[in-house]
Amino acid sequence: MNLFKNLALLTAGLLFAVQAYAGVKIENWQTSTGADVYFVENHDLPIIDISVNFAAGSARDTVEKAGLSAITRHMMTTGTAGMSEEEISKRMADIGAILVGEHDMDRAGFKLRTLSKLPEREQALDIYSKIIQQPDFPEAILQREKTRIIANLKESATKPDSISSKAFMKAVYGDHPYGFSSEPETVAAIGRADLLQFYQAYYSANNAVIALIGDMSREQAAEIAERLTAALPKAASAPPLSAVGLPQQALEQRIEHPASQSHILLGYPGVSRGDPDYFPLYVGNYILGGGGFVSRLTEEVRE
Repeated sequence: MNLFKNLALLTAGLLFAVQAYAGVKIENWQTSTGADVYFVENHDLPIIDISVNFAAGSARDTVEKAGLSAITRHMMTTGTAGMSEEEISKRMADIGAILVGEHDMDRAGFKLRTLSKLPEREQALDIYSKIIQQPDFPEAILQREKTRIIANLKESATKPDSISSKAFMKAVYGDHPYGFSSEPETVAAIGRADLLQFYQAYYSANNAVIALIGDMSREQAAEIAERLTAALPKAASAPPLSAVGLPQQALEQRIEHPASQSHILLGYPGVSRGDPDYFPLYVGNYILGGGGFVSRLTEEVRE
């Protein structure tokens, strides 16, 4: 599952985040098609950021076709409404727009950053809306991408970090979809019809959350949100995922590997995202060990 994070990004270094401001006014409403919308008006810069996410993450995969959600999201940017992936990239580059894909266990979607001036904004929104609402899923590109993904998976199967990550997720989540992992055989089993079916089932307006921030009015934001959802598939809301049954006792697993370094993964059941202690614990985790080479744990071990 984690192996497909790179697929979810057109360019990892281009990821952008919405700045948080104290006391910021966040407006919320629903489109006529049922999508949830969150909007922050800010005219400091002539830029708008838009994020559209769907309940279409890897937890919607089946064990037999693990990887389907990631491939579906990735393939949506390889051709739309007759535009090739090269044309999409060129037209976005011509106006300085940035398009980024997102994918994790719970969600899949796209971020757009573009200038707010009318010509650039309209061209960016035209491409963005077509990617979301009119993906072509070209067969030739699908076969190309499957070949590439399978080769990467086979290579990853020799690396201790990938082996340990898969084993860890399986140990924690068991048969829950969170524990599924993409394998060469599951990717090989995915066809274009599977992509179309997955898209029709999960890329609907009532499964969408739209966030807009930047140099636009409330009325303009509402118009954009309607435009981005008007032609989405009509489908029922994604059913809630089954409850996660976490391990009830300590578990230790050792995997032999001829690597020169040891890879150790530690985990402990935490709190839900809605818990008031979630963000204090998130920050504490980052300080202790989640900050990579700037974390206290890393400094202690390496020093």
